Amino acid sequence: MKIAADNSCQRCGTCCEKGGPSLHREDRPLVDDGRIPARCLFTIRRGELARDNVKGTLAPLTEEIIKIKGQAGRWTCLFYDEETRECGIYDHRPLECRAMDCRDTRRIERVYETARLTRRDLLSGIDGLWELIEDHEQRCSYDGLKSLVGEGTGHGRLRQEEAILEIIRYDAHVRRLTTEKGGMDGKMMHFIFGRPLVDTIKMFDIALMKQDGTYRLVRQLSFSKT
Repeated sequence: MKIAADNSCQRCGTCCEKGGPSLHREDRPLVDDGRIPARCLFTIRRGELARDNVKGTLAPLTEEIIKIKGQAGRWTCLFYDEETRECGIYDHRPLECRAMDCRDTRRIERVYETARLTRRDLLSGIDGLWELIEDHEQRCSYDGLKSLVGEGTGHGRLRQEEAILEIIRYDAHVRRLTTEKGGMDGKMMHFIFGRPLVDTIKMFDIALMKQDGTYRLVRQLSFSKT
C-alpha cells in the first residue's frame, strides 16, 4: 500500500520515542540495498509478548514482527536524533513512519497489521542459516516454553525447570556458534534469532538467577501487569 509523504509533521518525537516502526513487505528494498542495515533490526518472535501501539494492548504475537532497534536499552528509534529531533533516514523511512500522523491515526491503523515483513522474506535464500533459524524456532518456541512453565511447581521449584534451562542454554549456544564459528556480526543476532531468552523469559513471570554457582528459575511478580 503506497502512502504519500506527509510534510506536516511537527517533529515532537513522540512516535519515535515509543519505538522504531515494524517493517512491511513494501519496506523490503530498504533492507535489501542497505539503506536500513539488517544489524539495525530485531525480531519479536511468534508467541512473544509485544505491545500493540495502535490498540494500546500487550499480548502474545500470532506472527513475528521485524522492527528497527531502539537506543541504548530504550525503545526510542535508533535513527531518531533526540537533540535535533530529526530522523536519520527520513528520505527512506519505512511505511509505518510515512503513514503515521498522531493527529489522525486512520492511515496507520489501515496498514499496521498488513503484509508485515518476515525473516523468511529476507533470509530463506541463505542456505545453512535459514535451516538454523528454523531449528531454533522449533526448539526455542514460546509455545513450547509456555507449555513447560504451565506444568507448575513441585517442592517450590518449576517441575520442568531443567527442560526450560536447557532451552535457554541452547538459545545462548546457537548465538555464540553463529558469531564465533559462522563469522556473523554479533549485532545481527537479535534480528536472526530474536531477543535472547534470558531477557524474554520474564514474560512467563520467571527470572533466571545464579545461586551457588548454578542457574535457577525464580518466580516473579506478573510481568504482564508492569
